[in-house]
Formats: sequence, structure tokens, C-alpha cells
Amino acid sequence: MSLGNSGKSITKQCPPINLLKKEVDDMQKVFLSHSSADKRDYVSLVADKLIKNLGPENVILDELTFQEGRKTIEEIEDNLECTDLFVFFCSENSLKSSWVREELFKAEDLWNANKLQQICPIIIDKKIKYDDPLIPEWMQKNYNLQYISRPNKAAQIIQQRMIEISFERHPRLKERNEIFVGRNEQIKNFEERIDDFEKVKPLCIVASGINSIGRKTLLKKCIIKSNIKKNSYPFSSISLNYDESIEDFILKLYDLGLTRELDIRDMMKQPISDKIQMAVSIIHDIQNQNDILFIEDSGSIINHDGVVAQWFVDLLENPQIKCQVTFCIVSKFRLKYFGDDVAYSTREKVFHFGVDELSKVERDGLLGRSLRFEGISLDLEDIRMLSGLLLGFPEQVFFTVSLIKEKGIDYVRNNTYEIVEYNNKKASVVVRDIEPDSDKISFLALLSGFDYISIKYIYDIVEGEEQYINYIDEFLSKSICEYIGVMKEYIRVNDTIKDYVVRNNFPINPRHKNNICQSVNTFLENLSNNEYDIPEYLFSLKEALLADEKIDAKYLLPSLYLKTMSDLYNRRKNKEVIVFADRALENEQYMDGRIVFEIRYLLCSALAKLKDSRFKEEVHKISGADYRFLYGFYYRQIGRFDKALEMINESLRLRPNFSKAKREKVQIYIGMQEYQAAKTLAAENYQNYSDNPYHIQAYFSCLIKSEKSKENNDILLSLIKTLENINSDVSKEMTLRCRAQYEAFYNDDEALALSFINQAIEMNPSIQYARIVKYDICERFGLIDDMKEIIQFFKQPEYKVKYQNNIIIFESIIMAKEGDVEKATKYFMNGIRDYTDEAKDKFVIKLNKYDNAAK
Repeated sequence: MSLGNSGKSITKQCPPINLLKKEVDDMQKVFLSHSSADKRDYVSLVADKLIKNLGPENVILDELTFQEGRKTIEEIEDNLECTDLFVFFCSENSLKSSWVREELFKAEDLWNANKLQQICPIIIDKKIKYDDPLIPEWMQKNYNLQYISRPNKAAQIIQQRMIEISFERHPRLKERNEIFVGRNEQIKNFEERIDDFEKVKPLCIVASGINSIGRKTLLKKCIIKSNIKKNSYPFSSISLNYDESIEDFILKLYDLGLTRELDIRDMMKQPISDKIQMAVSIIHDIQNQNDILFIEDSGSIINHDGVVAQWFVDLLENPQIKCQVTFCIVSKFRLKYFGDDVAYSTREKVFHFGVDELSKVERDGLLGRSLRFEGISLDLEDIRMLSGLLLGFPEQVFFTVSLIKEKGIDYVRNNTYEIVEYNNKKASVVVRDIEPDSDKISFLALLSGFDYISIKYIYDIVEGEEQYINYIDEFLSKSICEYIGVMKEYIRVNDTIKDYVVRNNFPINPRHKNNICQSVNTFLENLSNNEYDIPEYLFSLKEALLADEKIDAKYLLPSLYLKTMSDLYNRRKNKEVIVFADRALENEQYMDGRIVFEIRYLLCSALAKLKDSRFKEEVHKISGADYRFLYGFYYRQIGRFDKALEMINESLRLRPNFSKAKREKVQIYIGMQEYQAAKTLAAENYQNYSDNPYHIQAYFSCLIKSEKSKENNDILLSLIKTLENINSDVSKEMTLRCRAQYEAFYNDDEALALSFINQAIEMNPSIQYARIVKYDICERFGLIDDMKEIIQFFKQPEYKVKYQNNIIIFESIIMAKEGDVEKATKYFMNGIRDYTDEAKDKFVIKLNKYDNAAK
């Protein structure tokens, strides 16, 4: 990959630092075992990279380490004795070399004696397969043996392994993940399809279902059970998000190192047909090696409607791609539709099955095997109790067993809710144990900022501090993170947990943020070299865009624009969102239609937030339920609640399970103070997303305005407790608001209520929700002067237009409380904008209650 120079640095935005590295003398040594026949074209290139980064004294290579003509068995043994990482460059030449065989024998002896920390075999010869009979059996059994075509990629993997030596990877994780029970029907259907000689072999296997249901494990079992691959086969994997497309697919395939060098620049302005051909070229190399690739797809290939992306259909239809099992797609969404013009022969290249919950017999079997694996013995009564709590999710079983191992069966008996809550509140349940440790939660927040990343990059960011590397081991053991890549060289945070961490805005250690900033500076200064791995490359480019750096367009991708826009939108930088959208859409003709849709969707959302009339021009380029949702969102922003409700209802008619529209409908009702109408839907949203602070707060707002009762009291206290447990900055401010309202409307404690709401205002003075709540509290205690002061605040020029309806309502209430209900009613009816007739009538009834109270 040939890159170039961006020109500008972002040093002005972060102070320069020097990343602390281990001194060369303290670094581990790596032994490069190879045939001299492979040296010039491969091994020497790898060695040069390693010497540059580790120093020549830490790289054991014959021409560096052994005196010319003096290489002996004794010298080999001496150097292996002081080796931490043994790298075996596997080729036909090396497998036949007597010297290499001696090195392998000695390495095996040292490994068995626990004197060698890691062994890293890398296949560098296309003719050699992972199960070649010349490869020692012990190596086939214990290691991922994968072909790596490019020396640069091999050097990256070796450096990654050198870092891993400094911490102990979870020793039994692989064994635990191989525990498997049931799924007999799906395996039978898969074998029948593979053995059906009347049909072409499928190119792509899709297992769909909700997260943690066991899709990946089942796919691996199907492949092995059908004798397509042996149990020792090292599956490579990549991940694709909804905001990624064919360009990201190409980069991530290329980064596996399974294909030759390619020029992958200028994809922003390449026709889709050229990108298809580039992808075909990489897939061709993968198929020639008979490799199978796992793709964890969160909406890039199969979207939320179950429709296959057109670019992937084009790949399926390409005659240059052979019909052999090449892709195993772990899909978040069920495959439903290819498109009317897709031929039957193309559809036959995809075999799809849905993965449902384990049956009771299957989950009991998994529980029993997991308990035995961890050496835990329970009596029958406890096993029956646990069985009754499980709902068919494999991860829930593993979580239960780890909870018993860590805290004991007595704790589990008294805290069964943790197991019950796991499926619906997985993120909050898992993160709950981490949150009290500020270093650990800030490190998880750091990892959650990446789609996926190498441990080497993280090692640099945390300055090699061992505690953070040990956290990775813990996160892996708790399924918070997982390995991906050709040789598991990258880690990624579980999607559910990542969403939870990002949504709650847990802070990142300032020192680490500064190190990232400096790393991006270094990246920009050296953009012309090709030593960056793809995740670092993509992350650094996005960070540079967020910092408003000028990047040559040849390095950019449509997904980088989309991700940058998403980050800016979440930071409420809507004007910047529009700038990036316009810039990206200049190349619309070269982009996947789904990415164009996502960019335009964010553009319309930003325009709606700004109440920009251009919204009406752009939104007509979107259709269906999304068009109506966006219009409903726009109408709420400009205060036309009646039209907003009309559009959102139409959106839900077209897409009944449109969760975003359901959330918006709650906000519309709350905006019109129709809390009873909002309550049922708010409760549903909360039940579906019970660890989302925004849903908790919306449900709380509806309940606090409802009839006072013991049932509502208990729910309100539970919601406050849930917000407190989240413990993010967002939830802390919401907790103060909710506690203020609870003290005012349930405990009649004026002083405490005002104390809490004033803390909320002070905590986030730029967000005005707390001031609106304060008005309600002041109204509750008849604090007219304070109510008038809040009105004056909202009458300031920067707030007056946006909060016009609030001002009308607030002033109407004061008029009524001061005894002139008729004047209040007239003022309200003449001044309020775009309420439904029903909402207006309900508010007038509220005003009349003040008159009755005065009498």
C-alpha cells in the first residue's frame, strides 16, 4: 500500500509527549527460524523491520548472531535458551532443511519445559497448507498456521507477539470456547446442503441471530463436522459495521496479508465496478489458498431490513469467483431479500440459517459441561435452580459459571437477578464490576473508541504499563473483547458493551488521550510509508478529520466521512456535519447506495436540528418510513408537534418495529406535556433498552407526572437506582434531575429537591432540561419569583425561539396561579404553536385546576 504526505500536523491541539518505551536492553529476544533460500525475498525484509523497531541485539538471525561459517548446534541451542519468541517461517525449503529441523526440535523441548514463552509459525509458501504432513504434529495442534504473503504483515504480527509475551493471555479461553452442545438440526441441514450434488457449492454461509446466541461457534462446528476443514484450522476473521461498505471490505481483506501488494488508494473516486474487480482479485488469492474467512457483519452486507448489499450481490455474480465455501457471515440481521433482479443461481451461492436460543436440554448440557470444565461441583438442587434461570443464550451460561467460580454459589443464590438480567442488561451487568475501578473503566472507554485495534498500538498508547495489558486479558475472559484478524492480532470490544460505554460517555485517561493525539500527529507526518496496519490507519484518518486536518482525498473512504459525521452529530456540531456531508456527496456516483443513504440521513438530521429550510430539499431524496420519520423529527424541532405526531405515526405504520420512531413519539408526547399518552410507549422502550439512560429518564418523566401510587413509587426508585449504577457523566446529571423530582413530588422536600436540581444545572449549564424541571419544582412549592426568573432566562435571544412554547406554558401557569385563569387560558390558546387539540384541552383543564384550588 503506497501512501503520501498530508502536509499538516495537529500538534497545535495537543502538547507533544514522548511515549515511554521499554529500554532495548529490557526487551525480549526473537529467534527467526528459516531456510536461507527464503531469506532474500521474505525473511530479510521482515528482519529489517524488526531490527529497526527492536534493535539488532534482540533479533536472532544467523547473519547477525552467528559468526560466519561457525553456526553449530551448540550455538543454536545457546541462542534458543535466551529466546522469548521463536518464529518459524514455514515453507517447502524450511521444512526440508536439516538446520531448521534441529531448531524445531529444540524449540519443542524448550516449550515443553516451559522455557520458551511463545512460538509463532508463519507460512510463507503458497504450496504449504496448515495441515501439511511435514509440519510437526505438535505445532499443527497448538498453533494457528496461516499463510501470510507480505513481509510487512508478518513483521506486524511478530511485534504483536513480542508484546503479548509481557502478559499472560487467558490460558483456557480457547478450550472454554470450544465447548459445544446441540444444534443438531442446523448441522444436519448444513451437511445436506453441502452434500447436495444437484446444486453448486455455496460461496457464502450466513448464520443470523441476536448477539451472544452462538452463531460463530455453530458455523465453525458445521465447517469441521462436514470435513471442509480440520478442527485445527485457523479461521481468519474481520468485522464490518453498518457504516462501512465495499471499500472497508477491501481494506480489511487486504490487511489479512493473504494477497499480494495492491495499490488501494483513491477509492473515494473509483467507480464501484473497479472496486468490485479489486475485491475479486483479493478473493481469488484467498480461494487459491482454500481459506475460509469469518465476517462479523453488523449491517454492512445484510442490513436491518434483511436486504443484501448490492456490492456483495455483484461479487456473488462475478464469474471469476469460484463456487467454494469462502465466507462465513455472522450476521446481526436475518437474510430476507436479495432483490427482484437477482438470479436464482446467484441466490444458490448463499446458504442461510437462523440461530435461535438453545433448548432446555441443550442449555442444561452446556451448563453441565461448563461446570465440569471449571471443576465446579454443585448439588442437584442448585443445578435445578440455575437451569430455571437460563434462557438459552450460551454467553449467559458462561457468565453464570464464571460468577460461581469468582464469587461462590452462596453469592449466586442470593443474587440470582444478575443471571436473569444478563440477557437484557448484558452491558450494564458486565460493566458493573468494572465501574468502581476508574482506571479499568477508562481503559474500556479507550478500547471502545476503536472499531478494532492491535495490541501493539494500545501498548504504545498506555506506555507499556502492565496493568492495562492485564486488563485486556480480563476483558477477553469475560467476553467483553474478542480477537479478530488472520492470526488474532487485533482485539475488538463486544458491540453491545461498546454501545453502552460510548453512550454513557465514560471518560478516557487524559494522558492516554494525549498519547492518541501525538500518535495521530506522527501518523500524519509519515503518511507516505506503508507500515501502518489498517485499523490504525482508519482510526488515525478519522481523528485527523475530526481535528479539521486537510487530508489528501486519495487516502479517504466514504465510511470515514460517515463515521466522522456521526461523531460530530453526537457532539452536537451540526454545522460541521453538513460540511462533511456536502464534501462526501460530491463523489456520490462512486459510492455504495447504502452509504449515500446514511450520509444523507445524517445530513437531514443535522439540518432538522438547525431548523434549516434546506431540510425540505434534501429529505425528498429519502423515501418510505425513513422519510416520514425525518419529517416528524424536523417538525418536533420547529415545535409543530401535531404534524410531528402525524408523520411519526405514518412512519410506524410503514415499519411497525421502528424503534427510533417509537423513541421519537415519546419525545413528541412529552413535548406536548401528554405524559399519560407517552407512558405506555416509554415503558416499552425502557423494557427493550433498560440500560439506556435516555429511555430510563423518559419513562421516569412520564411516571413522575402520573398518579401518585405505591407501584409508581417503587418503579421510580428502581429507575433512579438504575441510573446511579450506570455512573457516567450523562447518567449522573439525569440522576440529579430525577432525584430532584422525586423529592419534590413524592417526599414534599423543597430544600432537597432544589439542592439536587441546582447541582444538575451546575453540572451541565449548556443543556436546559434541568431548568425546565426546576420550573416544575418551583411551581410545586409556589415559588413564583423563582418561576419568573427561569422565564426571564429563556427569554434571552439565544433561547427565546427554541423555547417559545415553554415560555407560553410557564407564563400561563403563573397567570393562573395568580388568580386569572381566563387570561391564562386565552394567552395559552393564542400563543401556543402546533399542539394537538387534545393536548391543548388537557392543558386548559390543568389551568382550571388552579382556579378551583384558589376557590
